[in-house]
Amino acid sequence: MINFTRCHQQIHNITEMSNVFLYLIQRRELCDSDCARRLFFEYLAAVRNHMEEVDTSFCGRLIQSQDRNLTNVADRFLSGSMEIKRIFARYRKDWCDERKRELKIADHAAFVRDTNQMFELVLDRIQRETESLYPLMRELDERGGRANAA
Repeated sequence: MINFTRCHQQIHNITEMSNVFLYLIQRRELCDSDCARRLFFEYLAAVRNHMEEVDTSFCGRLIQSQDRNLTNVADRFLSGSMEIKRIFARYRKDWCDERKRELKIADHAAFVRDTNQMFELVLDRIQRETESLYPLMRELDERGGRANAA
């Protein structure tokens, strides 16, 4: 059975970190603060962990279904995850040194623009999970392994 409470808590934490970090980076001098750096790398880890959990627990379960509609939903989410991970990797390469846990901000305006776009991509993904994937998984649980992908 899927732990929806944990997933919703992860979403809440990701959203909160996103909102705070986006607020902090509006001022260039705050981008280099220890608080902003810690928050940024905590956000990266939270997003990575959440996506892995959704991909394995939710999509992994849908992929095993005999229902082609359910496997199609899982395929769409998994391909979306791959795309987000690819974009996120490029974003991290451009803007941070994960090994040193530092941000590399040469152009503040570009950093803010790219960060807003990246965080919006993650929040859109989370919204799609909440609106389509979670209800489908609840229905699957309630029906003992069978659900209808609308």
